[in-house]
Amino acid sequence: MKWLLLMLSFFCLCPRLQAEPLVLVDSVAILKAAELGENSESLLLQHVLAHYPDTYQTQSLSRNRAREWIKNAGNACIPWLKKTAEREQHYLFSLPYMVEDALALVLLENSTWHPQLQSLQSEGAVSLRQLLQLPNGPLIGIEFNRSYGEQLDDLFVQQRHSRGLYTRTSSSEDMGSLLPMLERGFIDALLEYPKIAGRNRPDFRYYRLQDAEPVNLVYFACSKGEKGQAVVAGLNQAIQTVSQQPTYQALVLKGISPAQQVRALQFWLEQLR
Repeated sequence: MKWLLLMLSFFCLCPRLQAEPLVLVDSVAILKAAELGENSESLLLQHVLAHYPDTYQTQSLSRNRAREWIKNAGNACIPWLKKTAEREQHYLFSLPYMVEDALALVLLENSTWHPQLQSLQSEGAVSLRQLLQLPNGPLIGIEFNRSYGEQLDDLFVQQRHSRGLYTRTSSSEDMGSLLPMLERGFIDALLEYPKIAGRNRPDFRYYRLQDAEPVNLVYFACSKGEKGQAVVAGLNQAIQTVSQQPTYQALVLKGISPAQQVRALQFWLEQLR
């Protein structure tokens, strides 16, 4: 009996995680894709939420509005975001819940730019900086308010007046929202994850970029404040749990090129420690 009382006392003294109900914004399309089993990133999000230690609900907002709204919402988060120093001024970030392959330069199969791009390749990759400095280079599309990684973000700031850069200022709830502009010939190329671009058309051509980070960590960005801290703690608990599951790890690696999978998995798990 004494042993039983001691065990009960121990469990009563251990602090339990006090999470908060979570409001997830800019995620309706992703979760709908998860219900249909359409892609790995939607299924990964569903897995994390299934282990969140409190309730959650979704709020349908465009990405630009969502980023402003969660600053004052208290307990709201946006999934599928990179962490940057600038964003950390406005949001709390969870642990990375997945890792992505490198961004690539995407062109149509019948683009007239292939010969020039192939001539500019060095060790199988193209310098985007060099492309943007060409007097009559291709028109490359990027999205405003999207991070492409520190190196590319810095490059776009430096080259913001380049005639080779088209910046779309409106954000879509759909990933790969610039792809229709490429298909219709309004731009010559864009930067995207190959697995996202390849869903629309299997005949796109991809070029590795010297300026791109080899892998990209993906986070939840959440409201600051006491409630936001509780939400992040709950998400981190869920992420730590699912990250140890072989099925979850397999989903994380699904969109990463075979040559990068071992490196990507090791890098991601190191960040979780």
